[in-house]
Amino acid sequence: MNPAIEELKRYLTELESVNDFESIELKSEHIGILIQVKSAIGQLELCEKYGISAASLVSSLPKTENPNFCYLVVHENESSNPDSWEEVIFEGQKIQFSGGDLVIRK
Repeated sequence: MNPAIEELKRYLTELESVNDFESIELKSEHIGILIQVKSAIGQLELCEKYGISAASLVSSLPKTENPNFCYLVVHENESSNPDSWEEVIFEGQKIQFSGGDLVIRK
């Protein structure tokens, strides 16, 4: 496993063992740090799962004036004719993307 994830998990265990706080503000700050560390672990695990690295290309789909506009992913079937294209199915579902959605290329 990724050593950064392992180190964050050790740090999380250490943070979770703290139970006594001198003030409600310190407890609140501690909870905020716990949330951030858990989020960082989740993000790193997601990147590991899908092979996303710092070199991956991340783009945001352009926003449009029309709120009903959507983006589709299609397989072009080696044709420039849209009638020959097939919409890509993700885990059994058609997915429509909106402006602002991210596209990640590994």
